[in-house]
Amino acid sequence: MFGALAAAASAVSGQTLAWDQARYFQYNIENVVTSAGASGAVNVKVIFSVTNPIDGTVWNLKTAAPFLTANGGNLSIDLAWDAAEFTNTGSANFTLSPVPTPTLGAGAAMPVQVRGLQDRGVACISNVDCPGVASLTNRYYVTAALKPVTFTTAPTTAAAVMEGRPVCVGLTGCPTVAPFPNVPVRTEVKTFTLAPSESAIVTNPRRQIVSFEAKCAKCHTGLPNITTGEVIPRLAMHGANRNENLAACVACHNPNQTDVPYRQNVYGVNGPETPVNFTYMIHSIHSAKFREDVGPFVVIGRNGSINDYSSVNFPGELRNCANCHVQNSGGRWSFELPLSSSVLGTTTVTKSNYLNLDGTGRSVDVDPRNDTKISPIAAACSSCHTKKEVREHMIRKGGASFNTTQAQIGVTVRERCASCHGPGKDKDVRKVHQISSSSSND
Repeated sequence: MFGALAAAASAVSGQTLAWDQARYFQYNIENVVTSAGASGAVNVKVIFSVTNPIDGTVWNLKTAAPFLTANGGNLSIDLAWDAAEFTNTGSANFTLSPVPTPTLGAGAAMPVQVRGLQDRGVACISNVDCPGVASLTNRYYVTAALKPVTFTTAPTTAAAVMEGRPVCVGLTGCPTVAPFPNVPVRTEVKTFTLAPSESAIVTNPRRQIVSFEAKCAKCHTGLPNITTGEVIPRLAMHGANRNENLAACVACHNPNQTDVPYRQNVYGVNGPETPVNFTYMIHSIHSAKFREDVGPFVVIGRNGSINDYSSVNFPGELRNCANCHVQNSGGRWSFELPLSSSVLGTTTVTKSNYLNLDGTGRSVDVDPRNDTKISPIAAACSSCHTKKEVREHMIRKGGASFNTTQAQIGVTVRERCASCHGPGKDKDVRKVHQISSSSSND
């Protein structure tokens, strides 16, 4: 029985995942309640459930075997915020002073996280404690206090991300003894207002850049690609805790985040921080085989793992941005210039201190105002166009900077790339990338 499961599952980082069993689970954020807390804090209550789409039942997270901590199950709620782009400024320390910590994992711009929902979730017993839900059966809630700090723009909305994994136990095709494979359930995301409300969920105001369903899923199938023959894995990340929903990725992979949470002063790991802003990271991974003059794209991950993406082989025409980017109703592609003035620069240096081998020295700088940044257009374009002379062109002709602060972007650093590369211009991105108006990855 387990042999059939293993044959149907995908292996990510050496771990077998129970993709077939994901159909039995759906994460639901049913309501978010916000209220004013002390000293400017926002109290947030997230009401959630996990349903079984096959038979319409609602899982009891306290007793069902796939969720039990003893079996390896784990669910979390992540709370991320800012106005135009997530930065989570103030999440680690609202005074923005450096955070000394002897352990790895604390980042400069991480969301507030509530782990272990199956243990920490409180069962809903009335509509007083769980307003706005159609049924109280196997509904739960958790609470957290946020104290968002303004970075460029005062935050007005936030996102609740429900992630984590049940495990494959007690279902058809699952093993009967441990270890039980993780089940990569699609991550759920809801946007909510930070203003006091008993029904705080609102429409996501952030711009859409790519679409997992319409774009990414066409390559990330877990099957051999028809062009290259390589198996492109389905998107199950971080131990199958975050799966197939890009709206969840940007909560952590935001403009102010690098891989500093896992960097140590040991040989091979103590190099400069690597930006993990989603824009910069995804372009760098997909163009990994074409990076010149800058070396491979390497991210240090959990437990000091070295993730070198230089072997990634993009299966399509790399210059066709429409393989991944979406087109809005007016016909404008999300890669076209100019970018919105609200787009933030990408952090390359947080001014943090790495952990020494003796457990001393680690201090995470959580103040984004002193970060060294790449200006927004250059951050996107230079992650593919890495040659030294091209970067010099971005600086000299385009007004870009690879050594600036957010406060200087739009003030002393004014990118003027759109004057040549904007729609209808001589070096229009569509023209130089040879992208037709109807181009797609179909």
